[in-house]
Amino acid sequence: MLQIRTSLITVLASFTLLGCGNPEVTNSSPSPNNLLATTPTSKTSTPSPSATPTSQKPNSEAPKAISVGDIKDLEDNLTCGKSKVTYAYGETSNYKIYICADDNAPDRPRYYISRNKDGSGGLDMEAINYNPQKVGAIEFKNDGYVYALEAPTTQNPEPVLRVTFPNGNLSKEQLLRYLARTNTDSPTTSKSTSEPLQYVLQNRESLGICKDNFRAEDGKRGMGSKAFQISDKKYLVQIQCFLAAYQGAFEYVLWIDESPKPRVIALQFDSFQEGKEGEKPKRITERSIAGAPRFNARSLTMTNFTKFRGLGDCGSSATYKLEGEGMVLQEFRAKYECDGKYIQDFPIIYP
Repeated sequence: MLQIRTSLITVLASFTLLGCGNPEVTNSSPSPNNLLATTPTSKTSTPSPSATPTSQKPNSEAPKAISVGDIKDLEDNLTCGKSKVTYAYGETSNYKIYICADDNAPDRPRYYISRNKDGSGGLDMEAINYNPQKVGAIEFKNDGYVYALEAPTTQNPEPVLRVTFPNGNLSKEQLLRYLARTNTDSPTTSKSTSEPLQYVLQNRESLGICKDNFRAEDGKRGMGSKAFQISDKKYLVQIQCFLAAYQGAFEYVLWIDESPKPRVIALQFDSFQEGKEGEKPKRITERSIAGAPRFNARSLTMTNFTKFRGLGDCGSSATYKLEGEGMVLQEFRAKYECDGKYIQDFPIIYP
């Protein structure tokens, strides 16, 4: 484990020094030690999300890590207006998108409010006879245009604001920030999640968490460090050790409220490394995982999507379930060959 962590730090340091050159296309699977340091592909620029989108200059910068949080973190929470609540919020380089709901129906998005950051105007839409909530996105229709605010998920760790034109053309702009109502994800909210998170962060070194590769400033970027309430006395604490070009490195513990002090249990994750020539993939167990993990506190399941390189043509996806005091692997899929070919579902490795 020490060797793997050291390799991660070395690769990340090399990436910082050498810049963002595109990785070479190879037919071999990269080592898990460099999953966090390859360069992401660039995004295309997006026209203004108004009734008649306008073109913009191409953006040559590499995608930036998305900041994910609770809608309670929104500084301007008055845009939706009276008798409405903010359902979700998305922010790109050029726009602020507010998804609003009626106060008497807070779980159904109904209003789309877009504001241009340069102050030039925006767009207001209302979904009257349809539900904008789709799988992984919120979609609004306007005179043949479709405006979709994607949500960060395991399969889509780099969500965008999509604008589909009446002629079928598509424009998109990467999300830099996404906020949503997360209080419904937990079966109970009787205790603040800040206490377990702060306890683990303050005692990180003595608990042996992210021993050789921790950057405190990365805890609020990307997927971030956070805690999920499982019961009145039990929490799952996610610590983002550091954030690289397009995904992070994470470790998890169970925080159990006991007297005289909390009990902390480190969790481990099973996965499969590519086997040598002619051999089957090898099952391994590690404390840290790389990728874009998502935890559902109701079902006690975690999904994680990992890119082997920024192009996204190879990688893995895994599903775990918290059973007792351990994470149990339910499914593991992987495409080890980085050949420039994209498939919708990776082959099943386990079970």
